[in-house]
Amino acid sequence: ARAEFLRSRLMEWSFCPYELDRSELVDCAIIMIMDAAACVDLNLRACRVRKFVHILESAYYDNPYHNFSHAIDVTQCTFYILHTLGMFSKTGVRRSSLRSPTESSFAVRSILRPTDVVALIVASMCHDLGHPGLNNAFMVRARTQLAEIYNDQSVLENFHAACFSMIMSYFFNEFVSPNGRGVAGTAPATFDYEEFRRVAVHAILATDMARHFEFIGKCKAQYQRFVSGSNLPLTTQQHEAERAQLAASILKCADISNITRPFNVAQRWTRRLNREVTLQGNIEESLGMARSIVVDHSNVPASQIAFYETCGRPLFNAVADLIPELRFMPEQLENNIRNWGFIKSNRKEPEVPYGLKHSATFDLSSSTRAGSTDSAPDFLPRRSM
Repeated sequence: ARAEFLRSRLMEWSFCPYELDRSELVDCAIIMIMDAAACVDLNLRACRVRKFVHILESAYYDNPYHNFSHAIDVTQCTFYILHTLGMFSKTGVRRSSLRSPTESSFAVRSILRPTDVVALIVASMCHDLGHPGLNNAFMVRARTQLAEIYNDQSVLENFHAACFSMIMSYFFNEFVSPNGRGVAGTAPATFDYEEFRRVAVHAILATDMARHFEFIGKCKAQYQRFVSGSNLPLTTQQHEAERAQLAASILKCADISNITRPFNVAQRWTRRLNREVTLQGNIEESLGMARSIVVDHSNVPASQIAFYETCGRPLFNAVADLIPELRFMPEQLENNIRNWGFIKSNRKEPEVPYGLKHSATFDLSSSTRAGSTDSAPDFLPRRSM
């Protein structure tokens, strides 16, 4: 009953990790990893996966925003997107799109592979490992050792990717061995560990906000290539490049997906991010540095609207052009902009937030069973937890 309850929560776009206790978040992580592993026939033991998740959990600091709950939130978004795209062919529905059966993201389903499902789920869970609650600009300005190691370039993202690689090398290989000699399970010949790691690292590095608009440009260029067909047929090298870009787009959207959640969830994350930014400012002042970001608590709506419009809208529209099934994300973002605008103008929240009723239709926990063409009676596989 507990597992089914958590599975149903994972299929809700209104998912918020702060509505679950710590043990439930760990179980959510296990469910998502086990389901992803099933896509490539990895025979994992839940006890081993639980140990792996606990190691990841211990690697996250108790920051207001960049913490284990954020990791689970981002992973749930990736999990949700991949289900929406029908990528969980062995553990979920088998239809071209959970959003609109008439739309087809041929590029996604023809380019992404089952290995990428595992890579994206694990990368999402690891994408902020060891985050100090301080941004890259601070790491560089304070001349930290990490900034020196990574030459001031994508400092934290390189660090997170390195942490991911180290944990995978020293622990995950116990049951997913690239040579097929796992202790607790055997990796099938079709599972390429190096391929898995390459996709995951590329996706983690893409979350650097300093390269946000450069990344959006790559999304738009990829869309134009597929619309024009100028890149078809794909060579092996082109396929790998397009595949890495698509996978990175999914994690990139998941990383800042809270601005596309129902408004009450988006607000909750905003408060946490502002708290973390304020704490960084306190540290900067204690070191004799000027605050790099000043949170104006009297004008939060304006700052949120600016971020949504400047950073959020271009990214989610570009990705939704490429993957039409994800159009619900920029639609909810626009509703949230209207909600913040209402608060800015009226100094109070709307009685019924824009997009509230519409966002309820995003939940897949009940609608997918009704529309599924999968012959299996359960939406997700039974696993002993």
